[in-house]
Amino acid sequence: MFSQLRMREEQALLPQDYALERAEEKGLEQGLEREKLFAFLDMVRQGLLASEFASQQLGMPLAEFGSLL
Repeated sequence: MFSQLRMREEQALLPQDYALERAEEKGLEQGLEREKLFAFLDMVRQGLLASEFASQQLGMPLAEFGSLL
């Protein structure tokens, strides 16, 4: 009986654990995207890349990327 109760408790925690894990992954992905954006902005400011290329690589409209410069 105890083992069945424990198994039910563990099964109930699985969706919560999964949700927390996904939230952490999404946060990491957002952090990486932010770092990528800053890297492209920096390279454009240094004259190493054209704004058009950077915005294309980021999947962002040129006007939006230009407003961040």
